[in-house]
Amino acid sequence: MRRALSLSLLACILASGCGDRYPIEDALDDRRMTASAHLKALNRYLAAGAGNRQLAKQDSCHLVLKKSRNAGPGERLVIALTNSQVDIASVPANDGLRVKVTQYHDGVRRVSLRLDVESWFDAVAWRSHFQQLQLKCRDARERAAASPPA
Repeated sequence: MRRALSLSLLACILASGCGDRYPIEDALDDRRMTASAHLKALNRYLAAGAGNRQLAKQDSCHLVLKKSRNAGPGERLVIALTNSQVDIASVPANDGLRVKVTQYHDGVRRVSLRLDVESWFDAVAWRSHFQQLQLKCRDARERAAASPPA
């Protein structure tokens, strides 16, 4: 009897601190983040990888990649969210990972951005923030198509 009571008490203690009782307010909710917050997160990774690049929002479906040059004016590249894809590949030379944003122009695949990161978590986080911007673009296009012309 005493052993059964001890086991049931132990089960109650374990059940109260495990599993689905994790406070969900601590979890990051990408869908509630603004486009600006996603850009800020993407730019933190870019600054850590190579401080001479920054993404800015052109409109809801286009980003501008600014590359500053030490010896002259910077380069600006427009990245269309609708036809971009993020790939993650390993980099054997430094045991890291490379995040690549590719776009298709006239049927030709072109790499618009390369970013080396150290961990799988960083690579997946970068891809997730980029994909959230793609979802926001799609939602904006759907809202525009659904609204009657003025």
